Amino acid sequence: MAIDCEVQRLELGDVVLIDLPGEPAKVEAKVVRQIERTQTGVLVTLRVAGRDDFVREWILDQMVTVVRGP
Repeated sequence: MAIDCEVQRLELGDVVLIDLPGEPAKVEAKVVRQIERTQTGVLVTLRVAGRDDFVREWILDQMVTVVRGP
């Protein structure tokens, strides 16, 4: 099941759908480290299969799609 939520509600272990350069469709990325929250945004370390971990920054109140369940 996929649900839209505000980025500030993300938690360690969540799987989000994101756009990546060179990929024709959205890919699943797992939150793999503690999330850093600032007054203006959220810094999230993500892992995509077959790639190095990377950090994505979103501004507060931005929406992301979280995948939960089978």
